[in-house]
Amino acid sequence: MKHLLVPVLMLVALIFTGCEAMPGKSGGRPGPPPDRSRIFQADSRAVYDAAKAALDQMNFKVTGGGPAQGRIEAVSKLSTGDMLRSTRQISISVRILEVAGGSCEVSVVLKEIIEADSYDRQGFATESPLRDTPYYDVFFNNLGQALTAPKKD
Repeated sequence: MKHLLVPVLMLVALIFTGCEAMPGKSGGRPGPPPDRSRIFQADSRAVYDAAKAALDQMNFKVTGGGPAQGRIEAVSKLSTGDMLRSTRQISISVRILEVAGGSCEVSVVLKEIIEADSYDRQGFATESPLRDTPYYDVFFNNLGQALTAPKKD
């Protein structure tokens, strides 16, 4: 009986202590990247044009999307890592959705793309969501400024 009691108690202790490390909890594997959203008082085409201008200010190159699709995909320039054998790039995914009252909701997801050894393993990169980065605020600030800037004729 004593031999059975120890494994049962260990199993019960393991069950109760393992709850904190479940995926999606603070100590476990992170979930999908959070999107940051803001509402802007403008039509979708104006927001799209302003978003492209904001990305241009940030030196991002548009790689996909369009005004009819309500999305923009873009990447930053490549930068080298500490050992000059790796490269780093930021990708941004912008979604523009018209909401009631002539406003648009703009959702953004940023990801970091790292190629650890670009000489020996070209094309093998890892992509990780960026959660706490100033890129979000910079993009939204640039977008707001582009929307309020006077139009050039």
